[in-house]
Amino acid sequence: MAKPSYPRARRLAETVRRLVTEWLEQERAAERQHGLPSGLLTVTDVRVTPDLHHATVFYTVLGGEEQAGSDKELAEATPRARSYVAQHLRLRHAPTLEFVSDDVPGHGAKIDRLLAEIQRHEPGADTPDSGSAAPDDEQPPGQEGSQR
Repeated sequence: MAKPSYPRARRLAETVRRLVTEWLEQERAAERQHGLPSGLLTVTDVRVTPDLHHATVFYTVLGGEEQAGSDKELAEATPRARSYVAQHLRLRHAPTLEFVSDDVPGHGAKIDRLLAEIQRHEPGADTPDSGSAAPDDEQPPGQEGSQR
């Protein structure tokens, strides 16, 4: 989002996020009516400059093969998105929109995969009994003759 020291920019960023999400839902509904494939596209964050003239819209797409197509579609549809946002805002100048693919979910998945791999390769992780006491029927060395 915007910096906390700019509450107006923060409010505008949230409003732009909501409006772009509405616009995307309308666009996807129109594509489905025409029989075109539509992937799952989610707006994850919007950052607005302090002067309120530029908004960066971060998004993710479910499925890696649909990513390239979505990038191209959003680049072509940016003027329509800005027009939709401008119609619903009470500002003299609507911010320019820039759509940027959000790579944070991909990085999170990679970190999870690496942590799971590390956990598999830790010594002692293979046997759940490692580090536990010797079985009851065996006595520790040096105490063969002693009874309890």
